[in-house]
Amino acid sequence: MSVMSHPAPAARAALIELSRQLEHWRLAAERLVVPESIASPQAWQSLEHYLGVSLRSTIATAADQLRGRIAALAERLRDAPPEALPRLRRDLLAVRQLYLRTETTVDFFADALATRSTEPMGSWLRACDHLATRAMAEVLRPLGHPVPAALTFADKGAGAAIWKMGLRLWDGSTRNPVAAIKMTRHNLLRPTAALHEVGHQIAHVVGWNTELRNALQRALGAHGADVADTWAAWATEIAGDAFAFVFTGYGAVSALHDVVDGDASSAFQMIPGDPHPVAHLRVMLGIAMCRRAFGSGRWDRLAEAWNAVHPLSFADRETRQLIARSTPLLPAIVELVLYRPYRAFGGKALVQLVNPERVSPASLEQLRRDMGSAGHHSRHWIWDEAIRVLALTSYHTTSDTAHLREGVQQQDAVMRRVGSHRAVTLQH
Repeated sequence: MSVMSHPAPAARAALIELSRQLEHWRLAAERLVVPESIASPQAWQSLEHYLGVSLRSTIATAADQLRGRIAALAERLRDAPPEALPRLRRDLLAVRQLYLRTETTVDFFADALATRSTEPMGSWLRACDHLATRAMAEVLRPLGHPVPAALTFADKGAGAAIWKMGLRLWDGSTRNPVAAIKMTRHNLLRPTAALHEVGHQIAHVVGWNTELRNALQRALGAHGADVADTWAAWATEIAGDAFAFVFTGYGAVSALHDVVDGDASSAFQMIPGDPHPVAHLRVMLGIAMCRRAFGSGRWDRLAEAWNAVHPLSFADRETRQLIARSTPLLPAIVELVLYRPYRAFGGKALVQLVNPERVSPASLEQLRRDMGSAGHHSRHWIWDEAIRVLALTSYHTTSDTAHLREGVQQQDAVMRRVGSHRAVTLQH
């Protein structure tokens, strides 16, 4: 029996139940956005003032949309005739789905805030905020773009991620007010991945992704449509790797290697539609960037080690052919990515906006001498030169086991001081 065929008393009973259910979702919506139910007072206080205001405003907007839908349905339910039951029931189910999507939006920020509410994690994450905003400012301000706020949070897993500012959130109506960067716990003290994720935000704001995709498509077309199409489809991740490289040099390449390293299935895995390059080619492209910018160095040892544990014979036939055809093209791809001018960059090349020479081994050695033994405790160095200090400590970790431990300890000290300083200076 359809709903429409129910007698009037049954339909009226269903309308009463529908109204009761709607009241449940109204009460749930009211509880959903109470600040104390989202995060502890300490978590809210750990945010910079403007960031807290922005998040509260976004959550309030999402809540207002939900409450508005509930109020409109409640009005239609009042004195509704029995024949309106099917439509009203569809509307109730839509309200329930909107509540769940709004809850996902709120829960995303609640989880992010929760990871920032204890120490030293809060300081580490605020330090990542500082790295991210300085990197974005270095590129976006000269090009006339506003700099997004950054909200870094910790999560499990191997790789970082970003929810870019301006993208629509799960509730379907509000837009993300911040560049929300997920950093994995294992890599928080070698956080070059933050610069990769920031690269995604910058490329999105200036429109480099499309330009780079088209440039790869055209430049590689003579080597086969399949090669050109494949590399063009990887443009967004190549852009992120390029930004991480120009900001932090070989340290970023080494950290990337450590994340994507694995068994043969992962080193040579190609997933249709995945924007990430095959791990083998991604590592080799980073090494090619180092060779082009810096000449020979530790990256040559990394290439030798990678090829020793990941021989091409482990790859399937199709992937092996792609790698064989792509490897000779890596120097040209580096030229196209780093040294070709783009409209998105105001007619400049990426290396003209962020010169990787500043994080070459020679420049980092000079930075180490300039900083001296107390440099990792100096506000000037760790605040004003935070990105280059990260490049220095990250490069230090690439030497051997002892240097990795020492570099991580140095970066830990830097992150704690930067995070504490940011908490004090940006509360107002």
